Amino acid sequence: MDKVIKIFKKIKDTSSLNEKKTIIKENKDNELFKKCLVFLLDDNIVTGISDSKLRKLDEKYTLFKATLSLETFEDVMEYLKTHNTGRDEDIANVKKFLYGKWMDDDKFEFYSQMITKKYKLGCDKKVVNKVITGLIPEFNIMLGTSIEKCKLKPNESISISQKLNGCRCAWIGNKCMTRQGKEYKGLDHIINDLINMGYENMFIDGELLYKNKEGLSDSEAFQFGTGLANSKDGDKSQLKFVVFDIFPLEEFYSGKSKLSYFKRKHIYLEELKSNLKKYPTENIEIVPIFYEGTDHYEIWKWLEYAEQHDYEGCMVNLDVPYECKRTKNLIKVKQFYTYDLKIVGYEEGEGRNKGTLGSFIVEYKDNTVKVGSGYSDSERKNFWKNREDYIGRIIEVKYKEISKDKNTGKESLQFPIFVGLRDIGKEVSYD
Repeated sequence: MDKVIKIFKKIKDTSSLNEKKTIIKENKDNELFKKCLVFLLDDNIVTGISDSKLRKLDEKYTLFKATLSLETFEDVMEYLKTHNTGRDEDIANVKKFLYGKWMDDDKFEFYSQMITKKYKLGCDKKVVNKVITGLIPEFNIMLGTSIEKCKLKPNESISISQKLNGCRCAWIGNKCMTRQGKEYKGLDHIINDLINMGYENMFIDGELLYKNKEGLSDSEAFQFGTGLANSKDGDKSQLKFVVFDIFPLEEFYSGKSKLSYFKRKHIYLEELKSNLKKYPTENIEIVPIFYEGTDHYEIWKWLEYAEQHDYEGCMVNLDVPYECKRTKNLIKVKQFYTYDLKIVGYEEGEGRNKGTLGSFIVEYKDNTVKVGSGYSDSERKNFWKNREDYIGRIIEVKYKEISKDKNTGKESLQFPIFVGLRDIGKEVSYD
């Protein structure tokens, strides 16, 4: 294990992605190294132990509460694969390992960060899988691209639908998954409906939305629904699954659907529509479709309609197969607003952005907002290198809308994105 720790540290300490790949390749036959990589980077492996839980039990109580001895870190990894609810007994068993007589400070830090899955390797599972093919399971769904980065061909067929403001949810045969490939808990009402309609062998893509029977604003419903979807013990029967794509599960696992969008819609979404008439439920809906045709001016017409009705925007599907990756064949269209805001701080990036700018922190009313998106790689490097020089400077920030924290009442910006650095003396909207 000492050799594995040295390998991990070597990967962590280099900022070069190519060098990280080289180190991984050099050790691809080390089985314990690969087990540790999978344990750390596989999102499906959870430990149920956070930093605060590790600090929860002191040494005396740990030894009293522990029910077995885990001799090696391999034992710890195997134990946590099935004992991952964060019980005191599990914490005690893990901490008994950490209190071993052979443990020094460096090893204690390494193992603690691995157990909490907080070890910063500086690369993700995609990088690892490029070197060691298929080592870590990946869960990829189709992600859209903003219309500013897309170009439609003349007379190209499009389908315009409502852009949903919720939590992405993918049904894979018998469970609901997050965009990151983690299973949602507490959605039995949705699962039972889909199983009753016979969808065990289908992949269904959509979003979880708050049913919003009291008529909250789009922003308020988004905040409440997101909090509910990610909670451990909230009443998730208040969530509904709004579907926008569906096709056989085996095709999802292959990475691409066999049919293009209009054929998928005609066959599978129409079938779901019929099933919802046979099995009425308030738990499942199909996304509202505004327009289908070749008139691209309709995009802006329906964006205006979406704004008038407090929707997040529109989605534009091209008539192509579903691909499990980010693509320009699925287009996001939404209205953004901008503010000029003063930089009051910064944070270093994580993962591939380590050693560069992660976020500028800006002043907004009586609050601060982290702006972590919109930078090019070169901007991140340059801003971080001269970070102190930017304190007090003004940046233009694009945002979807203003949100309010339900606990503090402070206002913030939803989806803040860096647009550009304002020239001194030309901060048109800053006050």
